[in-house]
Amino acid sequence: MLIAVFSDNKSVLLRRHGASGSARIHHTRYHIPSVDELSTEGVQIPTDLWEFAVRGEDVVGGVFLERARLDHMLARTRLRGDSAAFEIVGRRQAADLLDIDDYWAMNRAFHLANWDRNTRFCGACATPMERLSGEIAKTCPSCGGHSYPQISPAVIMAVVHDGKLLMAHSPRHPANLYSVLAGFVEAGETLEHAVSREVFEESGVLVRNITYFSSQPWPFPSSLMIAFTSEYAGGDLTPEEGEIDDIGWYAPNQLPDEIPSTYSVARRLIEWFVSEYGTGDDLQHLLERS
Repeated sequence: MLIAVFSDNKSVLLRRHGASGSARIHHTRYHIPSVDELSTEGVQIPTDLWEFAVRGEDVVGGVFLERARLDHMLARTRLRGDSAAFEIVGRRQAADLLDIDDYWAMNRAFHLANWDRNTRFCGACATPMERLSGEIAKTCPSCGGHSYPQISPAVIMAVVHDGKLLMAHSPRHPANLYSVLAGFVEAGETLEHAVSREVFEESGVLVRNITYFSSQPWPFPSSLMIAFTSEYAGGDLTPEEGEIDDIGWYAPNQLPDEIPSTYSVARRLIEWFVSEYGTGDDLQHLLERS
């Protein structure tokens, strides 16, 4: 069994390929450790974990362990110069370190492990919850209530006007990172309504021709990103105070220096825009960026 170990909501424990003898994946630098690898290093994993995902012939579980339980093992493997040392890395950074199937399995394990630890007690009567047999769900032995993993839908959209893409910087982003607009779907909304509302709230712009593009699990901590393309329909750019601190229209050959990573659906929307409105050279330049 492989175990995705999380020290907090943003980090995961991975192991570099090397002395572990793992031959599952050769072309990536890191992998999700196994129970045996962790046990060898003195990290004891609960024996009653759910099997949250499948990775090839392996099943994948997920667990939260306090950083203090991992620090000694991390220091020991570093000191002995182990070529297969364990490291704690950011879950977003892990997209560049893991095979895509490992990354998918790790993020699914996080989403479900986070749900598991947040639903220990019934939300109606506070009785400790019990697992339902045969599915990832819980039931309350007192009132009979059920709990299933929660998914928070969010929309993310490319807005195009005169061959330029609407991109913005949010105070929540790293200092120089610009991306397309996004936001959570509210109760009672259609996805298209959410696109229109979020774009107008954050930019003051109206949109039309809203078209589904793609989707992506986004467990930060429990979202599903649903991507759309759209066209400018009117309005003047007016960034939403507290949400957007800079916004503008960007041509395919004038994108900001820092944009979302290649794993994200935000990046795929940007690549779509450049492929549709830019030149072959513009697209090649973008695809060569990290």
